[in-house]
Amino acid sequence: MNLAFRWRRPGSLIRQGRAAGKRGFLTLPFGSSKQPTGQKFQETQIFPYSREQVFDLVADIDRYSEFVPMCTESRQAGQDPAVTDRHVVQAELAVGYPPFRERYTSDVVLERPWRIVATAAPGGGIFTHMRTIWEFAKAGSSARPHSPFIQTASDSTRVSFSIEYEFASPLHAQAASLVFDTMAQKNMAAYLARCHLLYKTAKR
Repeated sequence: MNLAFRWRRPGSLIRQGRAAGKRGFLTLPFGSSKQPTGQKFQETQIFPYSREQVFDLVADIDRYSEFVPMCTESRQAGQDPAVTDRHVVQAELAVGYPPFRERYTSDVVLERPWRIVATAAPGGGIFTHMRTIWEFAKAGSSARPHSPFIQTASDSTRVSFSIEYEFASPLHAQAASLVFDTMAQKNMAAYLARCHLLYKTAKR
């Protein structure tokens, strides 16, 4: 997918891709350093699937290692069976590529079918701050899909993804920034491909 980018500074508009997609990196002034050390990435795309379908796919943490870029292990724990529309779980993930590899745990709030928020558990991890937000909204009939080869169906979903993070040490930042930057930029495409794999046959 070819995208035209506009780099932005804090406070400016996000750079916009072609078709319905928007994506961009922003450096954030986290921490006590005078130099910006945090990163934030945002992207929005139209998926030709229902909110419930896309939500359920993103919520299936145990399967992340099968398709999420750079994710080598994934496990979900702690779901409260008494709650239906709103679940609070933990996600234990391992990310990276040899010889670099890191593990971290996130607290995940799942509000079906509108929103998923994952926040890195504080203390002892590689992050001083890490938060991922997925939002799912019904796409209007005038919305354009990410690709001119995909027709926008009435049950299409506008998927918004954002992640912001800061590593706990400059050493971690140097070693891990490439991994997390790559994950962020390839993330949306990976989930869309997974939707095609799981749901495209069922839509025919």
